[in-house]
Amino acid sequence: MKIKLLFPLIILTGLLGACGEKNPADTPPALPSNAPAVGTPIKSVTQPSAAKSPQNGEYTEIEWENLELPGQGLAEIVKKYQPQIDSIPEGDPAEDAVMEQMQAELNAAPVNPELNGKKIKIPGFLSPLEVDEAKGVVKEFLLVPYFGACIHTPPPPLNQTLLVKPLEGKSIGIERMYEPVWVYGTIVTEQIHTDLAEAGYQIKDASVEIYQDDDTTAKPN
Repeated sequence: MKIKLLFPLIILTGLLGACGEKNPADTPPALPSNAPAVGTPIKSVTQPSAAKSPQNGEYTEIEWENLELPGQGLAEIVKKYQPQIDSIPEGDPAEDAVMEQMQAELNAAPVNPELNGKKIKIPGFLSPLEVDEAKGVVKEFLLVPYFGACIHTPPPPLNQTLLVKPLEGKSIGIERMYEPVWVYGTIVTEQIHTDLAEAGYQIKDASVEIYQDDDTTAKPN
């Protein structure tokens, strides 16, 4: 099946790679009935009127596109390879070679160094790495731009993945880890390896809060 630029970017990402070191035989955990549709991008989720954090004024809200350098984002890289993909006959082995080349470029897409050390807030979805079952909270996670990344779908590119370790008492409960969140903290352009994926950024001294009011729900794209 040919990849078309008109497809949602989440579908493109889903066709281009695999999740870190996960065993392909592993079965992803079942989702609760109220979870967003797998692949739901944060941009399609109903925007809340305002974040509730009392420290809101200290942080600059950024978009996921701000994490990419001009011309080095997912859309631009896919667009560059699109003519080659379109010119190759369906099923030709050459298509796999082009896809591998494109995936390698996506994996190596650079982070934005100008963000380093800035206090930011950004919305997204959690891919949990560690939970404290005794306290019922998420201790560490990857923040990603669409729901199910690294667990139910492949991970985003390096520069679209952030490692988050919330401060004590500043995380969310396990029962709400399927909901979109705001993350506040200091962003650091430091690549790190995790069991699910490579992260191009970390957020230090992080605080997490639910993105939406209780009467809103995530909407599929």
